[in-house]
Amino acid sequence: MILVLGSTGKIGRELVPMLLDKGARVRALTRDPARARLDPRAEVAAGDLDAFDPALLDGVDRVFILTSGHGSDGLAQERAVAKAATGVDRLVKLSTTGVHFGQTDPISSVHAAAEEAVREAGPDWTILRPGTFMDNRFAWLHAVRGDGVIRVPEGDPASALVHVRDIAEVAATVLTTDGHAGKTHPITGGEALTTRRQVEILGDVLGRQLTYVEEPEADARAKMLGYGWPASTIEGLFELKRQSAGNEEIVFDTVRELLGRAPLTFADWARENAATFA
Repeated sequence: MILVLGSTGKIGRELVPMLLDKGARVRALTRDPARARLDPRAEVAAGDLDAFDPALLDGVDRVFILTSGHGSDGLAQERAVAKAATGVDRLVKLSTTGVHFGQTDPISSVHAAAEEAVREAGPDWTILRPGTFMDNRFAWLHAVRGDGVIRVPEGDPASALVHVRDIAEVAATVLTTDGHAGKTHPITGGEALTTRRQVEILGDVLGRQLTYVEEPEADARAKMLGYGWPASTIEGLFELKRQSAGNEEIVFDTVRELLGRAPLTFADWARENAATFA
C-alpha cells in the first residue's frame, strides 16, 4: 500500500494510475474526496496535511511526500508526515533541483529542511529533485488566447524543462522497485531551451505567430501584485530566478537511466496541450 500526498495535483494525477497499473494498492490523500475525480481503483482518503492524522498510515508500506514547498506551512506538513511515518518501509520525497545546487532562495530552503526531516525519520528514503515544470507555461494561456504576446521578466534563464509525466514515472519506479534507498535523483528534460525558443516551439505547434517580449522586473512585479500575489511570494520567486540562472540549463540523465527512454520534449508537451491554448 502506497500513500500518495498531493494526489490531485499535476504529478499526483499522473502518479496514482501509474502505481495502480504496476499492481500497487494506492491510498490517495485529498481534502475533498467528493471532488477529487481520482482513478476509481484507488482508495481515496480524506485528510488535511495541516493536521495530519497518523491513522492514514495504517497498513501503508510506502509514502510519496508532496506538498507545495512554499513557506513554513509546507515544511511543517512534511515534518509532521515524516515524524508519523516511522513504521513504514520507504519515504519518497519530491523536492527541487534548487537544493541540488545549494540555492538559498525561500522555496529551495524549505525543501532542503524537509529533505533533512525525511532522512532523519527512520525508514528508507529517496529524494526526487525535479527542475522547472513544463506545465508552468500554462501561465501563458491568456496571452496566447489574446494578442499572442508572451511577456516574461528580463533575464529569464534557459531551462531544461521537465514534463510532469516523466517526474511521475520516475516516482512510480522508485516507489515500486528496489535499489533506490538513500539515493537522490535530480530530474530534468533532455535539453535546455531559452524562453524565446519555448515561445517559438509553442507557436509552431499551434500554427500561429507568438511574440516574445522581455519586460522589466518592476513591471512583472506590479503585474503579479495586481493578480493578488503576496509580496513575499513574488520576492521568493524572483530570488529563485536569480539563484537558478545558469543552473536550470544543466541536463541530468535520470529519466533515461531509470526509465530506459528519452525524456519527453517541450514540443511533446505543446502538442498534448494544444487544445487548451486554442
